[in-house]
Amino acid sequence: MNEDAADADVLVVGYGPVGQVLSIMLAQRGWRVTVVEKYVEPYNLPRAVSFDRHVGRILGTIGVADALAPVSELTKDYVVVNGEGRTLMHFELNHDDRYRWPEATSFYQPGLESALVGRGEQLPGLRVLRGFEAVGLTEEDDSVRLTVRSKDGERVLAARWLVGCDGANSFVRKRLGVSVSASDYAADWMACDVMPHDTAQFPSQNVQVADPAQPRVDLSAGPSHSRWEFMRLPGQSFEDFDTVENAWRLLTHFGVNPDNATLQRYVAYTCLGRNADRWRSRGPGRVFIAGDAAHVMPPHAGQGMCTGIRDVTNLAWKLHLVLAGSAGEELLDSYEAERRPDAQRTIDMSVNLAELIGTVDPAVAGYRDSALLAVRGADDAPSRDPEAFARPGEEALKAGLFQQSADGLFAGPDSRIVPQARTGRADAGELCGGTFVLLSLDDPETLVEPVLAGRLGALGCSIVHLTPDVDIDGTYTAWLKEAVLAPAALIRPDFHVYGAAGTRAEMTEMLNGLVNDLAQDVSTLP
Repeated sequence: MNEDAADADVLVVGYGPVGQVLSIMLAQRGWRVTVVEKYVEPYNLPRAVSFDRHVGRILGTIGVADALAPVSELTKDYVVVNGEGRTLMHFELNHDDRYRWPEATSFYQPGLESALVGRGEQLPGLRVLRGFEAVGLTEEDDSVRLTVRSKDGERVLAARWLVGCDGANSFVRKRLGVSVSASDYAADWMACDVMPHDTAQFPSQNVQVADPAQPRVDLSAGPSHSRWEFMRLPGQSFEDFDTVENAWRLLTHFGVNPDNATLQRYVAYTCLGRNADRWRSRGPGRVFIAGDAAHVMPPHAGQGMCTGIRDVTNLAWKLHLVLAGSAGEELLDSYEAERRPDAQRTIDMSVNLAELIGTVDPAVAGYRDSALLAVRGADDAPSRDPEAFARPGEEALKAGLFQQSADGLFAGPDSRIVPQARTGRADAGELCGGTFVLLSLDDPETLVEPVLAGRLGALGCSIVHLTPDVDIDGTYTAWLKEAVLAPAALIRPDFHVYGAAGTRAEMTEMLNGLVNDLAQDVSTLP
């Protein structure tokens, strides 16, 4: 057995989209990252088919936005119909001018992964070991050792931290002995990935068919690709359900047959909702889990991959600060405190949708239809209320790293997501993301004491004076005045609001709170 020295700052197990985003985020910040992936080649068929505007924004910050255009398309709405075709729910997913990304985007996953792999290959600090399976894991006070096996035998890799992004059957989670809390919901579904021969015959849709005779789903999986899913009915064996003949039989619900489409794959799976009870190892605490290793959920809200990408976006900047010596290791406790509850809310929402769509009792379905049709009213118009459609990841943080008051309660604005508007800066890039950013309507020198400005600089924080030349559309100005209700807000690297201040004294209190939250020994900062 070969043993490597501590040749990485972070080890990542699993190189699907979640592991790819985490690895890129860390390598972009200059850290050495080694990824272990048991499969020799990338999986060349889609699993996820949708991402939301928050995840689109995240993907933009890691340099793959342009590469996504050929493999993605706008999702215009979210529709639920009953077996008779009557609309039970209809949400228009309009583009919000305060954000550069649409509310939802349908995409072809192999294209996304190709873009992420290509971006990773541009980063010298990122090493990907394909064909290596994790088989052993030990923690020490200052390092983690991972035993991996390939066709050439076993070797040991070492790093300061390890993150398991290795899917629902996670080796890392099992090795840590982490239990999971599961919802009562469980149902078998079949996903059929199809390439229509004539895309005009099968226009892109986002429709959930709540038909008790056969619950089913019609989704875009990116340009020229479609995803149709079907629930296994009571009385049908899994063996009879999981056949290519049954896949084609089910596809006839949508007029799909071998003469007008190619079936790329079909897969039957059990749809569950579960959340790991711990996301960080005990003891030295140098191992984390993220993505499907930490949680799984029904696909009806399109949030499985999105939730995982939000996980690693939260974890990456915290690992960066700890590795850089700008924060104590206790900061990493906020990862689970912030992400696990958000994942649970998303699981609950997804389960509720799955139960609503998957009702097979005709009487129960009839009551459901009556209730939802009554809510829709006579005009039958889609909802255009921007708050009517849930946005996972944009809820207020209930615990974690944000402005605290003397009694420990949240003292600033709800920790929601800062807008992403156009700016007049020369680089025309994202104003926030990747580092802390202090946005101020007033001259920052009037609000920030020089010593605290130096401490912010040591943390990599940017201070932005929102003059009309910077905030060219007035979006950030309006947001501070109307939503934050303060002239200045401190934005975290993951776009959440840390806190707000209206006076120099409030700013001093908030920034001292941040310094104390991040570093045990503030004397190490300027």
